[in-house]
Amino acid sequence: MYGWVILGDAATKRVNGQEIIITAGRSGNLGAAIRAWEDNERHRMVHELGNLGRLVNEALDRLRQAGNT
Repeated sequence: MYGWVILGDAATKRVNGQEIIITAGRSGNLGAAIRAWEDNERHRMVHELGNLGRLVNEALDRLRQAGNT
């Protein structure tokens, strides 16, 4: 939960130039809401990096094939 600014029952953080605002919600647990957002963000980033890795591998495979023909 590093880098969050807590304002009552809300927290804010700038991520990649975008302001993120998290509220405690129905549970009233701001810490849990922040952890849930961070977990979702972590999973999204892992997924996107995996997609990028596959794209790079495909491009390298095409380059190798073009060089072998």
